[in-house]
Amino acid sequence: MRPSEAEVARRLLRDMGLVAEKSLRDVAAGCQTSDATVVRACRAAGFDGFQDLKYHVLRELTGGGELKPASNGETHYGNDIAASVTAADSALNAAATLLRGASRVVLAGVGASHGIALILTDVLFTMRKQALPVHDAQMAGFAFTPPITGLVLIAISHSGGTQFPLRAVLEARTAGVKTIGLTNEPGSELARAVDVLLPTQTVERPGGSFAIAPRICQLAVLDQLLTRMRQLEQRKTKGSKK
Repeated sequence: MRPSEAEVARRLLRDMGLVAEKSLRDVAAGCQTSDATVVRACRAAGFDGFQDLKYHVLRELTGGGELKPASNGETHYGNDIAASVTAADSALNAAATLLRGASRVVLAGVGASHGIALILTDVLFTMRKQALPVHDAQMAGFAFTPPITGLVLIAISHSGGTQFPLRAVLEARTAGVKTIGLTNEPGSELARAVDVLLPTQTVERPGGSFAIAPRICQLAVLDQLLTRMRQLEQRKTKGSKK
């Protein structure tokens, strides 16, 4: 390792909780170095990058290390789900508070992420929340038609680099609309642009990329988000009866 990378490694070894709790950007700031230096240090230590290191740390912290490969050779999704729920836990209350107070919810995503948006739209309707899934500029323009009071945007992108959700977030920020991001890359531009970040922790499998694992983790995090919303509503109801 270069001296700067070795220093990052030493700091992280002293407190691996930093890896579990903080984003790449936060860790780099805490180490007074760049994101790239942190990533190089992770790779020099034998990991694919910061996300891979975080995955292994969270797996140990959540007891995921006990999971064994399935008999058919496929990897269980349990490790990724547990790590994703743990990573998103600290932001769930903030996201649930935003959604609970929203009169309308716009969900931006393309491809498979749009499919996740459709599922969440259906659930929000059952919770009596107006929701609109959008996947192109024309639909987004309709969604942001005034009045925007009480509007909240949820942007979904596994990579954090998909342009449409990012543009929707930037437009929402300009309009003063609060935003929630769901992505696997906490160092991405999308993650940095949203008001509340819900990170997932899906790790690329040796055999290549498969679309199902990221979606399962996204749904697991969203399930926790909806549970928090219900809990907040229950607390409000109990408080009003006193």
